[in-house]
Amino acid sequence: MRALVAGVGNRYMGDDGFGPRVVERLSELNLPENVEVRDVGLCGFTLAVELDQYDLLVLVDALKMGASAGKIYCEKIEGVIEADLSSITIHDAGVRELLAFAKKIGTLPADVYLVGCEISQITLQEGLSPPVEAAVDDAVRVILRLLYRQSEG
Repeated sequence: MRALVAGVGNRYMGDDGFGPRVVERLSELNLPENVEVRDVGLCGFTLAVELDQYDLLVLVDALKMGASAGKIYCEKIEGVIEADLSSITIHDAGVRELLAFAKKIGTLPADVYLVGCEISQITLQEGLSPPVEAAVDDAVRVILRLLYRQSEG
């Protein structure tokens, strides 16, 4: 089983840098050889053509769902993934567009998860707000459990 953990976001826009920060922390660990961690920044859309190399994709991103800052979400992406791709550019594309495009071209892995963190603020600054920074290790633990469970299954 080959797995990719992809951090989505802009590390120079405050809490939007959550995905890259989690990937940075994961890269400090001794992960199995079959696990790749990558900061895909804002160009995750271009990743779609490579996804057929992986059995598991874990996308890590900042989310605004209305909960308290620092809350971690983990959701398996199943079913229909829809997005209007007719006028999308790589600069406009988010996670939904990436997944819809990968599905359309036949590269979407069998298992896809989104691990996200409720953000506090997106402002022009390097570094995360305190509650989001505190959630980085929680997200790492969630991802490690996903990787471990998938390698057993």
